[in-house]
Order: sequence, then C-alpha cells, then structure tokens
Amino acid sequence: MLQSPRPSKPTPAAPRRQRGVYALEWAIVFPMFFLLLYGIICYGLTFLVRESMQYAVEEGARAALRYPVGQSSSTWNDRKMQTLKVVKDSLDWLPPAIKPTDTTIKFTVCRISDAACNQDSALNATLSCNVNDPCMVLVSYAINDYQSNAIAPAIPGLGLVLPSTLQANASILVNRRLL
Repeated sequence: MLQSPRPSKPTPAAPRRQRGVYALEWAIVFPMFFLLLYGIICYGLTFLVRESMQYAVEEGARAALRYPVGQSSSTWNDRKMQTLKVVKDSLDWLPPAIKPTDTTIKFTVCRISDAACNQDSALNATLSCNVNDPCMVLVSYAINDYQSNAIAPAIPGLGLVLPSTLQANASILVNRRLL
C-alpha cells in the first residue's frame, strides 16, 4: 500500500490571516503617539518662551543699573529706554504677535519702603535713591493671549494645556554706587 506524501510545511494560508493586524494596530496607536509627542513639543516651546521672557526682563533690570556708565546725569527715563531696548533685543526671535513693544514692557522704580509699588505703578523719573532709603527697579513683560498666539498652534482639545497668559517679572535693588 502506497502512502501519499504528507506536506512537511504548514499551509501558507495561516500566516495570511494576521497581515492586516499590524496596520490596524498602527492606525490605533499612531494618533495617540502623535498627540502625545505634539503636546510635549507645544509645552516645551511654551517653557522656552517663558524662560526667554524671564531672562530678558532680568537682563533689562540689570541694564537699568549699567546705563549710562560713568554719567551721574542719567535719568530714570534714560535707563527705562535702555531697559526696553535690552528686553526687545533679547526677545527679537519671537513671532510678531507676541513680540514685546514699548507699551507691553513695564518699567518702574520705587522705594523699598513703598508697599503699594508694583509693576503697574507710574515711573517717577525724579526719584532719588540713597543708602537710608534704597530703591528697587521693577521690570515685567506679559503675553496676554498666549493660547491663540503660541509658537506651535495647539490641536483642538489640546489648547487647554497651554497657559492663557505668560508673565515674567524681575526686580533688582538699586545700589547707589552703581548709579
């Protein structure tokens, strides 16, 4: 009696049933992966903008004390103009919608003993600082509608993660020897 030869290999039909599973898994996982990655990028760029703003206002506050070197006749208005220039130059890379202007950067000087003084206080250009009653320079910059003007636009639904306002503040004690 002759036996028919048995196939030694499994039939190729079995692996073919799994062909579309990888594509289906990728179609399910990719959108979640993309949203997570894009969220990280958006939030990372928000941190970049915020830290750049903080650096700029700190450098602006320092510039108020450095300018003009060696001239005792400089006024707080001269120092304010130098501060505005330094802050704007530091943030020149920002897109036009959130780039600082002379009106969005706040600069003021007040006595340390004045508890009512804040970034919104008017600049007293004739304020005189001395050792007995020291002064403080306050510089701030805020982006009020950051969600709609973000560097990387948010995907609908993801915009809730981005802050609506970014603000940076700096203050520096005025040492009479620096003026």
